[in-house]
Amino acid sequence: MANIYFKVQSPFTKILIYFVLILWFLFTIFPIYYTIITSFKEHETVYSHVPRFFPFFDFKPSNLGWIHLIGRTAPGEPEYQVMKVLGDRAIYLRNSILVALGSSVIAITLGLLAGYALTRFTYRRWKNDDIAFFILSQRMFPPVALAMPFFILFNTLGLLDNVVSLIIVYSIMNLPLITWIVREFMLDIPKELEEAALVDGCSRLKALRKIIIPLAIPGIAVAFLFSFVFSWNEFLIALTLTFENAKTLPLQMAGLTTLRGPQYWDIAANSLVIIIPPLIVTIFANKYIIRGLSLGAVKQ
Repeated sequence: MANIYFKVQSPFTKILIYFVLILWFLFTIFPIYYTIITSFKEHETVYSHVPRFFPFFDFKPSNLGWIHLIGRTAPGEPEYQVMKVLGDRAIYLRNSILVALGSSVIAITLGLLAGYALTRFTYRRWKNDDIAFFILSQRMFPPVALAMPFFILFNTLGLLDNVVSLIIVYSIMNLPLITWIVREFMLDIPKELEEAALVDGCSRLKALRKIIIPLAIPGIAVAFLFSFVFSWNEFLIALTLTFENAKTLPLQMAGLTTLRGPQYWDIAANSLVIIIPPLIVTIFANKYIIRGLSLGAVKQ
């Protein structure tokens, strides 16, 4: 063991480790850096045969993508043509936030109740594990197989191009995974804590609210993050069920590829904006996510 420790601590090994870490850091951070600098480029710079990576040295920065982002046009641009492609960003952003938050809250609420029932009650005909696997299996359907049935259903109900339809579909699609995640975390919560609360006069719902949910917050945070990111990034169902009023940011991004070619400066600026909400959710839920992912790693 002493020889192994000496090799790990040798100067050559340290240099090699730091070199690999620096290469990996550059590899992972480069796409974000390139997106940032592309948002400050124009047509000539983006389509240049020589790659340009350093603003003020390789190219002169332009705020064209960010002007378009706030719904304006640069001097000399045909406003109707540009705005027809860009659309109303505020509506798309509002739709994405409503759909992601609404579907996540609904799915978390239902998944919490389902996970609780699967860990605290025993069913006669089916085993709890079989029920849990059946629920999870519903998430295994490819979205493309569900797109047309959902289209026919919401067309019949008159809910096409409506934010409500997206919230319902995303809630249904997120529910199996959330139920499974929450169930696994609740299995690690001792039943004795809840039984003691019931003996003291708490009802099932009060024990769930006062005892189980506070202890299951790490798992709930992990499930909420998965649900939010999926709903925020989903494209196929949104493309099938919406036309204009309920379009989300991923659909608007796809519309930036026009007959004139991909508007990379606009795509880059929009990409940076799309990254922000999931990043904020991750930062605020970070401590719960770490606790949730490490829960059960160490057993007494």
